[in-house]
Amino acid sequence: MYPEIVKLNIEHEIDGFERTTLTRLLNSFGDIELEATEKRRKFLEKKSKSFNPDIDDEASIEEDAYFEEVNHFSIEKELRQEFLNSTATWLFHLFEKQKNRVLGSDKSSILKPQLAKDNYDLSTCPNWAILNKELRLAANVIKHGFDGQSGKNLKLNFPHLIVNGDVVLSETDIRRYITALRCFWEKVLENKVIL
Repeated sequence: MYPEIVKLNIEHEIDGFERTTLTRLLNSFGDIELEATEKRRKFLEKKSKSFNPDIDDEASIEEDAYFEEVNHFSIEKELRQEFLNSTATWLFHLFEKQKNRVLGSDKSSILKPQLAKDNYDLSTCPNWAILNKELRLAANVIKHGFDGQSGKNLKLNFPHLIVNGDVVLSETDIRRYITALRCFWEKVLENKVIL
């Protein structure tokens, strides 16, 4: 049995993680296209103030403005993807810390028999598979690359997460991982909390 504060702490950690990463931080990438367009507009505005028809070429200025826009968009889009991928590694780290704190271990070989005593079969639990297989593999490859066993297993089992040789997680993937984490802990702590 666990004191109610254990359940509340888990819920607060997951809620805080979701609020900070998806609501607060990911939203900062929401206007990338508008920002890029504004970069182009400001570049053209600045150039128009100092335009000299004897030495300046309008086509070159337009081309430079276009690349201001494209470069901004490309850089921000890449940063957004890096943020989403990093979010997965942070979430898996949170999962490991929670397992250690609440269950005393993060090792499957210890947790499976421990939770089986409470009729929770991890081998048939879809949330466990999402967290301890898909998320774990993705997080390991994001951190360490494709060279090890995690890279091979990710390619084999979750090829849809790989685009042009890179792990590419979506906001939907992160939300799915967060939902799986919530469901996992609801099941683990079901009928195990003392009020």
